[in-house]
Amino acid sequence: MLSVQILQNKKTGENEMTKWARVAILLVLTLPLVWSCAGDKVFHEYARAGGTVAVAAGWKHHFDPSNITVTITPPGGVPTIYSPGDTRVRAVVNLYPDPLASMIISRETDQDLTPFARTYASTTANFTVPNGSSDSDKDWWQTVVFVDLPVSLPVGGGATEIMIDNPEGETARSTVEIVAPDGSTSSFDAESVGPLSAEMLASLKRVGHYTVSLDGAVLPYAVQVELTHDPDADNGGVGRAYVVNPLGYIKNLSWNDDGATMKIVLLPARDGEITVMHDFKFYVAGGVTNLTVNSVQAFDIDGYPVGGITASIAP
Repeated sequence: MLSVQILQNKKTGENEMTKWARVAILLVLTLPLVWSCAGDKVFHEYARAGGTVAVAAGWKHHFDPSNITVTITPPGGVPTIYSPGDTRVRAVVNLYPDPLASMIISRETDQDLTPFARTYASTTANFTVPNGSSDSDKDWWQTVVFVDLPVSLPVGGGATEIMIDNPEGETARSTVEIVAPDGSTSSFDAESVGPLSAEMLASLKRVGHYTVSLDGAVLPYAVQVELTHDPDADNGGVGRAYVVNPLGYIKNLSWNDDGATMKIVLLPARDGEITVMHDFKFYVAGGVTNLTVNSVQAFDIDGYPVGGITASIAP
């Protein structure tokens, strides 16, 4: 079990949380309330100078240690800036709600299995609208950034601000109040393993991938997409293709790859499940290069062809 020392609550005297699972549970249970607005606080809102904090960065951010800048500003003080690649940004991890979470099942079955579950799901949806679309994206993830605080942060005096941004203009802001005594950075101990290395933490982040999206004036029932790529590692090239379905609870995805050509078949998990075009979205990972759309065939529920459906690829 991965563990992480987060913070001690000054007011309650609560012991430091030492299990990664407890952090993940907290993050998921607070969806969407904790991360639905700007100015959110880390867990908890009190920390020690030199300690490690978990910053709830928000919905659908494309943050990575190599592309984010972290600016830590004490009240009335001089900012400390961590540039992209700074090792004091310990890890960036994306978390998904449990597929059996009430907000998911309540939304999909149009009933409140727990009080206000559909309202919470609708609120979350407002923060996951793709650019240029009026429809929310059901591919929900929350980003958590683990940051080592500077040892020079002064105790008290108000909130220290943590700002995170990337070149795409995505930002996150959190605050924390520094308390005595000084802290120490987390070693991220894992049972039977000990302190985790940077490589172990990096294994938790997303790898490079392509996003394949569909477009068209008429929503099809089923789609077959054929893609080509440069030869893979088994055919004199690099990588091995792997297709990821981010929405397994609303669509089925079958695929095969012969080392240079890939075929993907997309079907709704049940009739009427896919309601907007970007629900057909999928990812291609595995390190293959020069991924290209070869053909797209779409069909309605009766098996008749649907014209005008195209696929696009974004790195």
